[in-house]
Amino acid sequence: MKMRSSKTLVLYPGTNKVTACNFLTRSVFECSPEVIGLLASWDEWASPAEISRAHGWSTSDLSAVVPQLLDFSALVTAGSPLAEQETRFSGQWNWGIPTALMHFCVQDSEFMTIEQAEARQIERAGHVAQPDLMLKNAAGAIRLPNALDDNELLTLMARRRTNRTAAAPTITARQLSDCLFAGMGITGETSNCVGALPLGMTPSGGARNPYEAYVVALGVEGLEPGVYHYSAADHDLGRISANHLPKISELVGGQEWADAMPCLILLCARLDRTMWKYEDANAYRVVLIEAGHIGQNMMLAATRHGLSACPTAALSHSAIKRLLGLDRLTDAPIYALTLSTPEPNPHSVGQSVN
Repeated sequence: MKMRSSKTLVLYPGTNKVTACNFLTRSVFECSPEVIGLLASWDEWASPAEISRAHGWSTSDLSAVVPQLLDFSALVTAGSPLAEQETRFSGQWNWGIPTALMHFCVQDSEFMTIEQAEARQIERAGHVAQPDLMLKNAAGAIRLPNALDDNELLTLMARRRTNRTAAAPTITARQLSDCLFAGMGITGETSNCVGALPLGMTPSGGARNPYEAYVVALGVEGLEPGVYHYSAADHDLGRISANHLPKISELVGGQEWADAMPCLILLCARLDRTMWKYEDANAYRVVLIEAGHIGQNMMLAATRHGLSACPTAALSHSAIKRLLGLDRLTDAPIYALTLSTPEPNPHSVGQSVN
């Protein structure tokens, strides 16, 4: 059986050990300098017997270490799914290893429950002082005019709150429509040296518009429960064929409060759109920033309708990609928002308001 060392393995030294991480599989393990030497010499497809003859490793030593290295995805078998995934990575990813390490290692993270997170904060507050959450100027700073006086836009913005309780099981199609258009709508067209570029409701680096929006509609009046793609080009919804209609919590890291929400908007980046123009890895940061632009517009449109849009980055990435049929390595769920009519009492039990 032919195998070789993984091309997506990152190594970093420690005291008397080396820690290795395969960022495509998120496998982290410790190994000895001797094993590092083995991996370095096994950089082309070869059988253990060939490596033994070429580099002097005994058959018994290789028999002991190879299964472990395969388990850790330090070694890759020819024709395996991991080998195919590495081939896709080398052909599709243009932003280098450091950015890939961050991007892939945060996929499908394990998330704490609200109770666990609160317990951790309480424990930490007992021995580590919190940093200041706001900085104030010294006396004598210049006072600015009151921002909310006779300012309809800022008054609307000031009403925005994240409220994780739903007072009604449905929202209207018009409410959903306005939220989608506010974040993703196309309002015009411009052009550059290579052709036409869409202009949207939010700024986009190089007008590359990397995001697509998807809706998991469970309680939207006028829509059959299902999964939909929002086409910003035509301002319409196309139903996606899905094997099942999941609970929203299945898509947002097990957050059970989300199951009471009428719908979920998923923002998924097509990273290749931005990669095509920008080879600099800083463009990855730009794509993440754009999700914030889109989400804020959606939240303000929701506020205008008396809704609460609850944003979250706690995503079950693989489950989302399977649901939406996103099989390319450069398709990346980034951000999500639920929409609901909030409970009027901002201090309801189990609610987060911010």
